[in-house]
Amino acid sequence: MKKILIAIAFYSSFVHSAPNCKTEKKVGIGGTWPPYIRYENDVPKGVDIAITKLVFEKAKICIQFLRLPSSARGLVELYKGFIDVLPSASFNIERAQNAHFTVPYRRERMRLFTRLELAPVKSLTELFAAEYTFVTNPGAYYGEELRQILQISWYQQRLVEVASASRRMELVNKKRIDFLIEDEYSGYYYINRLGYDKLRLHSYIVNDNAIHFMLSRINFTQQEIDAVNEAIESLKPEIEKILKAAQPKELTKENI
Repeated sequence: MKKILIAIAFYSSFVHSAPNCKTEKKVGIGGTWPPYIRYENDVPKGVDIAITKLVFEKAKICIQFLRLPSSARGLVELYKGFIDVLPSASFNIERAQNAHFTVPYRRERMRLFTRLELAPVKSLTELFAAEYTFVTNPGAYYGEELRQILQISWYQQRLVEVASASRRMELVNKKRIDFLIEDEYSGYYYINRLGYDKLRLHSYIVNDNAIHFMLSRINFTQQEIDAVNEAIESLKPEIEKILKAAQPKELTKENI
């Protein structure tokens, strides 16, 4: 018990109760990552917060949002059983060995944001080989191509990890880093809302994959997993409305 109390002391807590809920789970969320997660007076808002509330209310599971310092920390705490749920999760084999994955509730496309004027490329390796630099979020998954690239130590030196989304964007906007690898919705949020109008989206798509909830293997029963999956399936129209409302207008253009 002492170990759990020490771990929880690092979190800020925000309770969301579902009507007639049968159980309560701790949902780990990271720092500001609009439009998915943002904070108003320290209260979490955003696309993934709204979808999480909707899904777990439908599943009749009460939830408590716990703020974590990074995505990497979230994985550690989930595997230990200190938290029960991580939203915004991409599937990979290593993660699946340590947690349950729900059915997907949205998709995510990781793109390249830059100040550079560059022609299209056929692979991400071309850009690493040309000695450009990159910044990513620690603990996030960007697909198998980048994972394979980073098996090479020389390429590892071309990439830095920064937990703050706004800081990652700032580094590229100030030309201290050549490329930000970021979700396209989030990237355009900073371009449109924070005046980073000199940043542009490169045509190459780093990764396009489904997004799930990760559920603790320690604290979730099969009945609870089934309830969450059924809730996601039944709420697809409502989830699509939330996602459509957050879609940047640039992504509807044919030249993206």
